[in-house]
Amino acid sequence: IGVMFIVGHDACHGALFPRRWMNRFAGRVSLLPSLHPYTAWTHNHNGLHHGFTNIKEKDPGFPPLSLAEYQRLPAWNRFLHRQYRTWYGLGLLYFCEMWIKWEMLPSRERAPRKTLKYNLDRLLVVLFMACWIGALAWGAAITNGSILFNIVAGFALPQLVWNWLIGFIILQQHTHPRVPWYSEADSPEPTFFQAQVKATPHLVFPAPFRFLMRHVMEHTAHHTDTSIPLYKLTEAQAELEKTYRREMVRVMWSPGMFMKTLRTCRLYDYAKHRWQDYNGTYLTAPLVESEEGER
Repeated sequence: IGVMFIVGHDACHGALFPRRWMNRFAGRVSLLPSLHPYTAWTHNHNGLHHGFTNIKEKDPGFPPLSLAEYQRLPAWNRFLHRQYRTWYGLGLLYFCEMWIKWEMLPSRERAPRKTLKYNLDRLLVVLFMACWIGALAWGAAITNGSILFNIVAGFALPQLVWNWLIGFIILQQHTHPRVPWYSEADSPEPTFFQAQVKATPHLVFPAPFRFLMRHVMEHTAHHTDTSIPLYKLTEAQAELEKTYRREMVRVMWSPGMFMKTLRTCRLYDYAKHRWQDYNGTYLTAPLVESEEGER
């Protein structure tokens, strides 16, 4: 599912084939195993995430809540939000806050404007899911196996693993104790360089993991130029860091670093640009001021 999604990601950016219709076809087909409608993904990812990176009101990529927003939530939702930003809750975070709210069941404000195409793409996803589950049930029936076991092992478990994996990747691509988030209330808005380079960290995973994830964490280069396919990102990232090494957040990934990010990046004060704990305690220095002071 993950590898097909990467193929679809590049196709949606128009970086896979020389013809637009080829990219659209490959994108639609490749996103089906992850149950993503092509129209919704291109709207949310290409248009909003890349167009308004780390701007809370526009970017769907897991923007942190402010303390006031968190405190206004009912108790059950505050509990759910705290689980989202744990190592075990990342799959739930993606499923609830991205797949449901932005991909399959968005509000009118979040839905793509191309309503007919979007509804047809959603229907395609539903039909694909029905065929997948139906084939598993049929396979169990003709072999006198357990239909429930087949569906759980062949559909539910792969989707569970996939949602955790994509949640794990997306959260860390723009969430780090040294990375600021912005709000539309910020004046002036962040520049292209601030949002696409400074707010897009490069997490350096061990080589085997970089290969397995197809270099998706060489993410600064991707945000700098979305036409670069993922299989060229390693070279592009190296070139970018030759020039802007001091301006970029580059971190050697480790389990300890990952857990520190989850402990630190819980809530965000958009006025002071500081990460906060759930009780309001500040956990970092002012990020935007520190960046400006380094210039």
